[in-house]
Amino acid sequence: MGGQKRTGANLGSLMDSLAGKDGAARQKAREALVDMGKPAVLPLCRALQETKLDQVRWEAAKALGDIGDAGAIAPLVKVLGGSDADVAWLAAEGLKKFKKAAWPALLRELIKKGEGSVLLRQGAHHVLLNQKEPGFNDLLATLVKSLESSTVPGLALVSARDILKRMKEK
Repeated sequence: MGGQKRTGANLGSLMDSLAGKDGAARQKAREALVDMGKPAVLPLCRALQETKLDQVRWEAAKALGDIGDAGAIAPLVKVLGGSDADVAWLAAEGLKKFKKAAWPALLRELIKKGEGSVLLRQGAHHVLLNQKEPGFNDLLATLVKSLESSTVPGLALVSARDILKRMKEK
């Protein structure tokens, strides 16, 4: 129990450090949170989604990608279409590491909001570019190509639906 209290207090202190002005201290805190692993995922997800400070969101996105816990997929997907391009890029980088595990959340978000969000389509393109998966390569190629063209976003939505449908069948 004492170790759990210490971890909780340390976790809170590390999360507070992400909001500091000292970049080296923020980096050190992020690295400690990554080393902590799973216990840090929920607070980092909250920070990514709720904090207004771009530097905290940036650090949270980077840490979540480095930790690699599947619990971070949905929050990372949510920030792909956000206004901070640096945070969105880090979220996309993190999502790339999850490969096929990130597809359902990413594709559902693309279907839901992709037609109205160029940033989300760009983020999805970054995540899916160069991914290969037997049984899906044809649909992935179509989706990636349609995401490259901002003139016809509806084609990307059709491809996203087709991939989700095929995932259910397999």
